[in-house]
Amino acid sequence: MRHLVITIGCEYGAKGNAIGRKIAEDLNIKFYNRDLVDEIIEEVGIPKEIMEKVEEGGTIAGKGAEGDVRGSFSKYADLTDRAIHVQKQIIRKLAEKESCVIIGRSADYILKDTKDIDLLRAFIYAPDEVRIHNIMKSHNLSEKDAKILLLEKDKRYHKRHLALTGSNRGDRHNRDILMNSSYLGIEGTAEYLEELIRRKFGSEEE
Repeated sequence: MRHLVITIGCEYGAKGNAIGRKIAEDLNIKFYNRDLVDEIIEEVGIPKEIMEKVEEGGTIAGKGAEGDVRGSFSKYADLTDRAIHVQKQIIRKLAEKESCVIIGRSADYILKDTKDIDLLRAFIYAPDEVRIHNIMKSHNLSEKDAKILLLEKDKRYHKRHLALTGSNRGDRHNRDILMNSSYLGIEGTAEYLEELIRRKFGSEEE
């Protein structure tokens, strides 16, 4: 079996998670969404509040600055650096372990130089009015509240991507294909990407 990894970066409300899940199901490979990756990060000792600070663009000082050698963060005076390092290591290990789809978490950037895997890096976007409609439906929100949530998520994801990569979240150079999910819908977009995978890498069973 070929070792295939698909990373899907996506705008909030653009249905990237649903598209990635369908691809994983169709190809019978592992699926890691943001929540699953975050659970693994917590399991290895990075508290949720620290990752939230990273997402907000904050810097967290560690005890290592004062020579304290206790705890999992002792190597780092800046806990932000530690949190970013651990997330990158987890993404790389998930990709190296088996064929999978990874949603978000800057996996496209983290894996860009990875060897010995077939890698497709997609970014899913949609017009704001479509995203707002999707958020209203999925969260049972008014249009006003959906707009507020969209702006909050866009700002948060941009800061997290910047902290992890040093680059703008909209930078196309770390992606192989950008797709408007409203053009073909969830199933159509997933099928289009699956056909692209077949054309580029051949069958998963080869």
